[in-house]
Amino acid sequence: MTNTQKCLSMLKSTYQKILSTNLVGIYLHGSYVMHSYNASISDLDYIVVVKTPLSFSTKQQLMTVTLKKLWPLAPAKGLEFHVLRLSDTQHFRQPLPFDFHFSKMHFQNYLANPARYIEIMHGTDPDLAAHLTIINHFGQVLVGTPIIQVFDQVPEIDYWQSIIFDIQDAQTNILKQPVYTILNLCRVLAYKQERLITSKQSGGQWGFTHLDSQMHPLIQQALHVYTKPSANIEFKALPAELTAFATKMLWHLGL
Repeated sequence: MTNTQKCLSMLKSTYQKILSTNLVGIYLHGSYVMHSYNASISDLDYIVVVKTPLSFSTKQQLMTVTLKKLWPLAPAKGLEFHVLRLSDTQHFRQPLPFDFHFSKMHFQNYLANPARYIEIMHGTDPDLAAHLTIINHFGQVLVGTPIIQVFDQVPEIDYWQSIIFDIQDAQTNILKQPVYTILNLCRVLAYKQERLITSKQSGGQWGFTHLDSQMHPLIQQALHVYTKPSANIEFKALPAELTAFATKMLWHLGL
């Protein structure tokens, strides 16, 4: 059994114990369900749906088990989860409210002041439109009620706005995160042109077969680095090349 399998098994058992009858289900999305998961570069994404909002104490218990028991088994980019209410998932609106959220990006904030983090970490998140779209198309039930009974359909316009939100600063971000930005731009364009819902990897593969040949070297290199992390391959490109790629992709996207 791999660490990821152990993590999912423990996630299922520990969260069920903590949430008890309030738990509707735990639903996997992201690279794990889209056949592009790699424990050395990926994170593990899941949505927890509950009937009623969680108390401070329950959120505290979830964080304790998440960091002490699950995190040592998690993939390189850790775990990312949202806790959503059933009344919200069954009646989608944008942006969708969440009752609690955690990811590796928030790790240090949580450690600095756990009580404050738990108190303030609720609100709305435009990214949930994309997450729930993935669940409706590719999601897996770790435990609980079937997806079709829990999640409303996300309007196409809300999914579109969610994914373009992630590439608005592509001309800047491509210099900092070239692999992620190149593949993400391809993924967004695949949706615009063919209404394809893809992972970063399959989005990059689509871009390689559908875009101008002069764009192929950067896409190919990004795919190579993304799919072979154990080789420790360094992405190499001139800043001007990267900026030109992002500019052309945004032009294709009409942004």
